Amino acid sequence: MKSTALIAAAALTLLVAPDAQAASCSGRSCNDKDPVTAGCAGSTTVADTAPMYKGGTAELRWSPGCKTNWVRVSNYSGGDSALRITVWTGSDHVGFVAPGTPGNHWGNMVYAPGCARGEVLYVDSDGVHRTARLQSSDC
Repeated sequence: MKSTALIAAAALTLLVAPDAQAASCSGRSCNDKDPVTAGCAGSTTVADTAPMYKGGTAELRWSPGCKTNWVRVSNYSGGDSALRITVWTGSDHVGFVAPGTPGNHWGNMVYAPGCARGEVLYVDSDGVHRTARLQSSDC
């Protein structure tokens, strides 16, 4: 009898417990926040991609739950400078600097229920200044 009551109590706790993946922001309060830390990176789609010179891909990411965009750089081969990552809408602009080391990097979010644009500025391993530009399909 005691074990049945404990199981029922545990089940009830699971039903009313808040979702651990729930976003900690909404709307413009998501601006300039890390999408992973804020809980917005879980179920995202890629709105646009652009190749990075000598390796890597810039991605404009979209979170339907948070209605935000951000730029992620995947499989970057590394370069001579930091990555200047920017994402913006008609009214909001968010900039972020990520290390120019090999690997995956991402910038902070901007609330973007419509058109969003992104950009990665970097200096490649040959010392040449490069730009990867992105935009959502709503632009």
